[in-house]
Amino acid sequence: MLQSPGSMAKLELTRRKFLQGLAAAGLVGVSCAALYGSMFEPFNYEVTETDVFIRGLPGAFEGFRVTQITDVHHSRLVPIEEVRRVVALANETGPDLIALTGDYTTSRRRYIEPCAEALGELKAAGGVWAVLGNHDHYTDAELTTRALGRRGIGVLSNANTVLRRGPDELRLAGVDDWGWGQADWGRALQGVDLARPSVLLSHEPAVLDMPETRGLSLILSGHTHGGQIALPFVGAPARFLEEFRYLRGLYERNGTQLYVSRGTGMIGLPFRIGARPEVAVIRLRKAD
Repeated sequence: MLQSPGSMAKLELTRRKFLQGLAAAGLVGVSCAALYGSMFEPFNYEVTETDVFIRGLPGAFEGFRVTQITDVHHSRLVPIEEVRRVVALANETGPDLIALTGDYTTSRRRYIEPCAEALGELKAAGGVWAVLGNHDHYTDAELTTRALGRRGIGVLSNANTVLRRGPDELRLAGVDDWGWGQADWGRALQGVDLARPSVLLSHEPAVLDMPETRGLSLILSGHTHGGQIALPFVGAPARFLEEFRYLRGLYERNGTQLYVSRGTGMIGLPFRIGARPEVAVIRLRKAD
């Protein structure tokens, strides 16, 4: 049956209104997501707890709590008041040790001292230990290292230390930022017996794929912000980048485990969607 010109015109008008409605709905959806991502999620911190089972873990370290803070990114987007909130949350977790895995600022030197001062309020019996991230090198690695050190934070730039609880020991190592070309595995793991339990701090989670990390018990990393923006049905666009293949949470490869924290700060856009900022608590458990 042929349609009259009038019917076809009405059909075209209806189709146009439908498409306009879809476009308007899309704009409303994007606007709502942007509003949520900028007003609610960026500083809606989540304290997560994850048990990591390690073979041969000394008895004194059973239940040892490592609170990880990463990617603070104190900057115009992340005011110092928020850094202090993160510090307070971390202290409330009852940590045995605090691990800082890089990117304390984004690009401006003037943010280094205030950030280090705030992080200096972190408290843990086993100490506060840190490595640098790519943005710390971009800003000023030496200045950042000195500022943290003055606050009693041990910066493991390609170095390691021994944690002791009574007669038991656990090796803690830190490798400088691989993405910035500063990793020196020989120095970072000097004297580390890979047959015994060990923890490595590395800003970049991609080191899990490197032969140098094979045999380590656990790696703690950041860098990815959990994608920072993860859209419904689509996920985090950042996951398609090779360096972000380990995006968030717990992974395992060849017996080495990796925990990637979503971090607490932001870069680029003042948004977090589907990737709440995280203060991660890793509880070490002895594997059967």
